[in-house]
Amino acid sequence: MNPGLLRLGLLGASLVLLVIGATGFPPAGDAPGPGRATSATPTQTTAAGSAAPSPSPRTSAPSAGVSPGSGPSASPSPSPPPDAAPTSPSGFSLRRTVVQMGFPLPRSSAYRYANNFLQRRGGVPRWYNHVKAVLADGTLVRAHDGVDLFARRGSPVVSPFDGVVIDPATRWKPWNPGRYGLSAVIVSEEPTSRGYAALLVHLDRLIVQPGDRVARGEVIGTVGVTGNAIGTPIHLHFELRAPFLLRVREAGLVRRIDAFDPYPSLVAADPKRD
Repeated sequence: MNPGLLRLGLLGASLVLLVIGATGFPPAGDAPGPGRATSATPTQTTAAGSAAPSPSPRTSAPSAGVSPGSGPSASPSPSPPPDAAPTSPSGFSLRRTVVQMGFPLPRSSAYRYANNFLQRRGGVPRWYNHVKAVLADGTLVRAHDGVDLFARRGSPVVSPFDGVVIDPATRWKPWNPGRYGLSAVIVSEEPTSRGYAALLVHLDRLIVQPGDRVARGEVIGTVGVTGNAIGTPIHLHFELRAPFLLRVREAGLVRRIDAFDPYPSLVAADPKRD
C-alpha cells in the first residue's frame, strides 16, 4: 500500500475516535451513577460540547394561605375581627348593638344629643321606617329612625367610616327627599362594620357624590336645615342601618327593617365622653 494513503487512513481513524469521545455518551451497558443523567432525564449539549441536564418544568409556589398538596381550591374568606358588628340578624339587639365607627362631628364642634330613637314623628312611614303606633282607622304613625345631634349650622360633618358614598334612592325605595333633605349615605368597607350604612341627614352642603370613596373623619358636608328640619332646632339627623333586615314587633305589627338604634355607637365613638 502506498505509505501516504496509510498515513491518511490512520489520521482519519484517530479523528473519528476523538469525535466519539467528545460526545460524552456513556458506553453501552454502563449503569448511571450518582449525578449521571438517566433516560428519564434527557440531556442537551452545551456550547462547549459537554452534556448538561435539561431544565425541569417550573412549578408555582403554593398560594398564600393554601397548604402544599391541598389542591386548587380557594382559601377561605378571613373571619371578621372579634369586635366586628353582627353579620346576620341572629342575636342582633335593636337597642344595644355597638358598631365600631368615628363620631360624625369633629371634637372641636359644639354639639349635644340624647337618645330620641323611636320617638313619635309625623308623616306616613315607608316600609323602611319604624312604626310608633297604629291609629283607630288603621293609619300608621311613624317613629324616629335615628338620633339628632344638635350643632351650629355650617359645622363640618365627617364620615364615620372608610367607605363608599351611595345614592339612598337606590337602596330605600321610594326615597323621600322632601323629608330627608340633602343627605349623605356612607356604606362601610371597614372589617368591623362591612356593609353597614350611616345616614347623615338635613345637610346644608354636600361635598361628596355617589361613587366617591371616603376615609373615616373626612369632611363630607355641613350641618343644615334641609328637608323637614326647616323650623326645628338645627341638627344633624344620624342613622345606622344593618346590611340585612331585622325582624321587629312594633305596635302589634311584625316588620322587617334595617334601621337600629345608633345611640350606643355614638356614645362609644364620642371623643368628648370622657
